[in-house]
Amino acid sequence: MDAMSNLLMGFGDILTPFNIAIIFAAGLIGTVVGALPGLGPSAGIALMLPLTFGMPEASGLCLLTGVYMGTMYGGRITSILINAPGDAPAIITAYDGYPMMQQGRGAMALGISAFSSFIGGLFGLLVLIFLAPIIASYAIYLGAPEYFLLMATGLATVMLLAGKHLAKALLVTCFGVLVSSFGSDYVSGQIRFAFVPELIEGIDFVAIIIGLYGLGEVFYNLEKKVKLNLGKPGFRMREFIPGRSELGEAAAPTLRGSVLGTLIGIVPGAGATVATFLDYALEKRLSKKPETFGKGAIAGLAGPEATNNAAVPGSLIPLITLGIPGSGGTAIMLGALIMFGMRPGPLLMTTSGDIVWAMIAGLVLANVFLLLSNVLLIPVFVNLLRTVQGNLSNVVIALCVVGAFSLSYSPFNIWIMLIFGVVGYLMKKNDYPTGPFILAVVLAPLAENYFRQSIMMGQGSAGIFLDRPISLTILIIMALIVGLSVVGRLRPKRRALAAAEEGE
Repeated sequence: MDAMSNLLMGFGDILTPFNIAIIFAAGLIGTVVGALPGLGPSAGIALMLPLTFGMPEASGLCLLTGVYMGTMYGGRITSILINAPGDAPAIITAYDGYPMMQQGRGAMALGISAFSSFIGGLFGLLVLIFLAPIIASYAIYLGAPEYFLLMATGLATVMLLAGKHLAKALLVTCFGVLVSSFGSDYVSGQIRFAFVPELIEGIDFVAIIIGLYGLGEVFYNLEKKVKLNLGKPGFRMREFIPGRSELGEAAAPTLRGSVLGTLIGIVPGAGATVATFLDYALEKRLSKKPETFGKGAIAGLAGPEATNNAAVPGSLIPLITLGIPGSGGTAIMLGALIMFGMRPGPLLMTTSGDIVWAMIAGLVLANVFLLLSNVLLIPVFVNLLRTVQGNLSNVVIALCVVGAFSLSYSPFNIWIMLIFGVVGYLMKKNDYPTGPFILAVVLAPLAENYFRQSIMMGQGSAGIFLDRPISLTILIIMALIVGLSVVGRLRPKRRALAAAEEGE
């Protein structure tokens, strides 16, 4: 019960009017930042960091973690309403959230995502509170071979995301690997495909997703003259508060997403983006109606949203206990801890335990505040969209341009966004899946880096992947994923063949 007593001590430190106001404001700021295309946790935390100068340590860290959690909530808003993900983890949210919006169920989609996000965040916090030292002690045994196989397992889920078009999925996956190879190599520093100086650092991933989903959707809707079904102007509670049937459909995916998001969040370098793709593939595989995914399936929305928010506390576990940031946002948090004179690592809980537990208590409070504020603000979000619907394409294009420009304050990313806007339009028009492409862009650089490190560790031998128990276990899991995918694809063909033979 030491964890509970420490947590109560942390609540005792932060339950002051000033700290409560800070946490509430941080959640709202994070929600707004997360909703803007191009910004995300890293940008939100970086923008708020100067405000913590001169603050007490606990208050400053509560501000930063509140913004971190808020961005994860906020990313879903534009993802569901206008198919323009606020950040990378919100990409999967658009897969089923935006179709629900087109069907007139946008308010319900926002409500389901808010509740699933709350449960995911709460589960991740419980793991952070009770199991952080235990989990971190096992995470330290993961090396480059294990990380490479985790990335490879993520790429193997392309077979689950492919739907009926495996050939198209493999083609766009190869295209994603090609795009990810632009810029300087991680290990040798060799410059690849840098036709202009701006490409030396590679193609900005956020500019890609802004163009692929935001502009691509605008171009497609302008051609098809698509008009959103926003429902009636008046809002009733049942329109955005999930009922028993919706909660029953979302319950199991939310719980699975919470577990998966926390576990993947602990792995440095993986983060919420990888976790949401893996969860979506898992839910589609387990669903009795996989054909509904991408068309407004509640399971396809609830699972990734829980995963997304569970990854936030998960990524804090290696930061607090090992001093290893698990994501871009926690990398900035690492700098903040050092700035406050703390030493992240195994001794942090001993030397600065009161501040750490106050920060964790602030996260719990922020999670509750964000649920209440996001549910109550759903009518505001949808009515705001109704107000600008006549000029929605202009609004989305303006948000995309501002978001792309803000990445490096350079027009180059606007051109990148425009190029991938055309790519996104062509992919949607010709029924090419975008999920495998994004997954390859995210995972290919990490997989390449870890693979080369592994081969160097094994002195040129690939046997290193079989000599370690954890890596061997991951290999078996990856083989099972591929095997189940192949069996799943063969079954319908066998049934169709059997039906044809019976008909004869």
